[in-house]
Amino acid sequence: MGGCSNSFFVNDTTITSIEILKFASASPSPEEYSEQEGEVISVIKSKEEIKRIINTIERAGQESTESMNIALPNHLIIFKENKNVIFTLGYYPNINNGNDEFLDLDKDKIYKTNALNLIQK
Repeated sequence: MGGCSNSFFVNDTTITSIEILKFASASPSPEEYSEQEGEVISVIKSKEEIKRIINTIERAGQESTESMNIALPNHLIIFKENKNVIFTLGYYPNINNGNDEFLDLDKDKIYKTNALNLIQK
């Protein structure tokens, strides 16, 4: 099974919630970002919604960020299994033409998806 898949999760990991955190500033400092010093504005617990979000991101187009000079996003998506943080992605909602972008600092990648509408306006 080849294809364009971005596998983020170990098969026995069950994501039980996704938290959406918003930073106070439009472009947080690296310290704010790494310490997740923001406000949780939404928590998604619906299994169907979690599955939809994960599937969309895993099938997303991707680009390397190694040669990009980009500001850190002012949202963070935190994937949790119960209270344990499994994975985090920076979140740029509605960037270009209604698309979302997700920043993976660990892999130096940016993932581009259709708009997932994870935050309320």
